[in-house]
Amino acid sequence: MGGYGGGCSFELNIEILMERKYPNSIDEMVSEMEKYPDAYQHLKVFLRHENSNGIPDFGEEYLALSTSGFGLYRINSIDYQNGIINILLTETSTNKVVHYSLDVNNKRPSCLFIRWKDVKNMVFDECMKSKINDNDLLELIG
Repeated sequence: MGGYGGGCSFELNIEILMERKYPNSIDEMVSEMEKYPDAYQHLKVFLRHENSNGIPDFGEEYLALSTSGFGLYRINSIDYQNGIINILLTETSTNKVVHYSLDVNNKRPSCLFIRWKDVKNMVFDECMKSKINDNDLLELIG
């Protein structure tokens, strides 16, 4: 026992903090990401052409890429609880609702999301620079 009293309580608080390996809330997580960007680099799964705060706009479309394939999804909502980021998406061609979960401690996320508007702009820019008839590519961005 410590001479100041409450030593046991202090040790207990340290143990609780050591066991909890994720922020308590989405606000705390954003704050931690701002303070320690390198520690949370693996959570930057939403890629955009211009610099951004990493938080996608709801309703925006993203091309999701994983080792098993890809698809176009609209982001409906993002929630956070107990170290898990839960993302509610809609697959655009079928309107099927999909849930994607991201563990904040997993250093290798299974999916990356690229903003679809950036993909379309990139294809359009290449088509405009080219002297070749790229009608097939222009259909992609239509």
